[in-house]
Amino acid sequence: MSTEPKVLIYGASGYTGKLVAECLGERKIPFYFAGRNQQRLEDAMKIVVERLGHEPDHVIAQAENKKDALLPLFKNVDVVINVAGPFMQMAWPVVEACLEANCHYLDTTGEQDWTIAIRNEYGKAFADKNLLLNPANSYMWAAGALAAEKVLEDPEIDTLDITYQIKDALPSQGSTRSFLRMVCNPQYKLKDHQMVEWQGDRAFTISVPHLSQVQLALPWGGGCEPVWYEFDDRVRSCQVLTAFGDEIIETVVATIHRFLKEAEGKSQEEKEALTNQFGDEMNSTEPPKDSVDIHRTVITCIGQGRQKTTVFPMSMCAPYTFTGEICAEASERLLNGELVNAGFQSAAGAFGHKALMKVFNEKGYINLE
Repeated sequence: MSTEPKVLIYGASGYTGKLVAECLGERKIPFYFAGRNQQRLEDAMKIVVERLGHEPDHVIAQAENKKDALLPLFKNVDVVINVAGPFMQMAWPVVEACLEANCHYLDTTGEQDWTIAIRNEYGKAFADKNLLLNPANSYMWAAGALAAEKVLEDPEIDTLDITYQIKDALPSQGSTRSFLRMVCNPQYKLKDHQMVEWQGDRAFTISVPHLSQVQLALPWGGGCEPVWYEFDDRVRSCQVLTAFGDEIIETVVATIHRFLKEAEGKSQEEKEALTNQFGDEMNSTEPPKDSVDIHRTVITCIGQGRQKTTVFPMSMCAPYTFTGEICAEASERLLNGELVNAGFQSAAGAFGHKALMKVFNEKGYINLE
């Protein structure tokens, strides 16, 4: 592999950017560490170096979030990993620059509306160039797609009911802004081959197979799994709920109600600014790196068919670090020419779920059965 960077992380100074950089560094993949603020990039790289115990092969690059500013950088690389959100507010120039510069695009969004928007706007254009357009290449919602594909190995299954149950993992400031804008906007599930809107301002009581107590859960923006499967002939219905702990869920529901009241009569731009404000009020600090021994999650996929019901619980540790790992794994596969399906794809669709699950099982993140 060339020592010249062919991978670029944009928005790299934040929580997720550092995790991606660390995972690329562990694989000895050179990368551009890029963003808008030179000092923040330099400070963030010091943390990456400290975690790795050595300096990764990287180049720090400052660039404004504008297509004309990004293009000269993107023309040097094959893969761009965008970790700067909220994505509906900030990511359009990054996608447009990737398409013009012939780069594969990955991001770590949790925003369903963003995923739908770029699929509709750019999915065909990326496919025509044999490029990958891969939003949500992250714990949420790539892990659920892996679990879903495991269940869909049985051709009798056509309905997917997915739950994320997360223990002791708090979102970063950027993630808080992102998830608040998505839970305060319409959110959808797939029902009988149609996208229908969830009631997003109430908590649902759910039962998950591995816990003795019931949990409170939200649609959490609707998830991207319904988007991955909206036009998939194998899947009739798909819904996703997320349990983040009762206290967090109750706080989010109260914030949604507050938003609905304060946003009445406001423009979409004013609503977006309001969710940013709420997000900063909820979390203005960066959490420590997650731990394999403390931060654990189970993604449960219940599959149903006419005469069969099956359940696959996928246990995972350190879900945010897993986000860094799946970005690094996707980058390595793209550089090695191992893209299976181009255009708009989940990680499972782009590279095959069996190959990815084998890698992450060997790395100690997930189970296979």
